[in-house]
Amino acid sequence: MAINSINGNLQSLAITYQLNTKSPAKRTDAKSGTSFKDEVQFSATAQTVGNAVKKLRNMSEVRMDKVQFYTNAIENGDYNVPAANIASKLLSSRF
Repeated sequence: MAINSINGNLQSLAITYQLNTKSPAKRTDAKSGTSFKDEVQFSATAQTVGNAVKKLRNMSEVRMDKVQFYTNAIENGDYNVPAANIASKLLSSRF
């Protein structure tokens, strides 16, 4: 799965679970004139997804430890990919 697809889905989820705190909805009981605030209660699953979205938003998209590892390996000449692996990936992505 492409990273862009995952990020797009996370954005959709995040927007869905955001609360509008600027002007909360209010309703008034016609008989008594008492005003009430509308409330939303999310299920435990929805809360778990919301928490995961918050954590993912705070994570970096680039894992610098991996970048540094491969940068060092390439610079030191320790990074070697067998030609068969390269050919296999080229063929599988092309056909």
